[in-house]
Amino acid sequence: MRKRLLIWSLMCAFGPIVWASNGSDFASMLVSYQGPFGPWPYNDPNAVLGLPTTHVYDGWEKQEFTISMVYPAWNVTPDGRPTLLTLRPGSEVVVGFDHKVADDINNPYGIDFIVFSNTFFTRNGGSLSPTSDMATVTLTSPASVNAEWLTVRVAQDPNGPWFVFPVEQAAAGDLFPTHPFEWDRSTGWWGRPLDFLKPVNPNLTLSDFSGLSVPQAIALYDGSAGGTGFDLQWLDPADFDALRVDPDTGRRWIQYVKLTSEEWGEADAVADVAACGDYRHPFPPGDVNKDCRVDLADFAILAEHWLICTWKCESEK
Repeated sequence: MRKRLLIWSLMCAFGPIVWASNGSDFASMLVSYQGPFGPWPYNDPNAVLGLPTTHVYDGWEKQEFTISMVYPAWNVTPDGRPTLLTLRPGSEVVVGFDHKVADDINNPYGIDFIVFSNTFFTRNGGSLSPTSDMATVTLTSPASVNAEWLTVRVAQDPNGPWFVFPVEQAAAGDLFPTHPFEWDRSTGWWGRPLDFLKPVNPNLTLSDFSGLSVPQAIALYDGSAGGTGFDLQWLDPADFDALRVDPDTGRRWIQYVKLTSEEWGEADAVADVAACGDYRHPFPPGDVNKDCRVDLADFAILAEHWLICTWKCESEK
């Protein structure tokens, strides 16, 4: 009983301890670039840095729209900033993170980073407005995506060597369109933000989305805000083995991403996948149940096994 009272008093005094990460979860360095790019406002390589686009100013309707899986990023943000970089054949952009992006087994589905573009699902019906009820908007059956593929290369150093993801394995600008918010059926309006750092289940296929309403399709995203995920282990095995191992984590890693297109493709952002227990969000000391929090649940486990010993339990004589 005294132990439980002590645990409770500690929790009341200090509250749960939550592990927080440092640095940017999105590509934050513009390393190099080479045109030709698209016309303004699609010619600014800085558009690839930072968070993906969530709202745009529709130059035709003269209104602000919320980005969704059926209404992609384009034109400019409501405050006039470019949303995308258009990569034409022969062009490229290289962006970097302020930290190492690891091949981390704790990442959901093993996905290590996500590339966001402006792909979108084709839908039934007429034009959308900023106040369209997404519960009434359905995807076509069979489902289809307006895809503009980007080839993705990664490196540990800004000058390479570069390792390319086979397009048949993964190409940005395919599944899954960016979708930043839930849909609240009770209010008929956008709900809480979805997670840009969580990948969509890569085992989902285009046919899984056939004929769904937008809220039903959002449910398949399972809290993710979309984007095309990449697992470093999808590289050619020789390329994966060529990546150096971080001596602190024991994991292979990259820090720079190069995007190119064989035709025309748009790049919006690149994110490092975040997960409890990954190398940027490690389990804090005292996190017994490995949920990245030190709280009453951990103290309860400790109390249940108090004074259990399995090795050299008695003092040396």
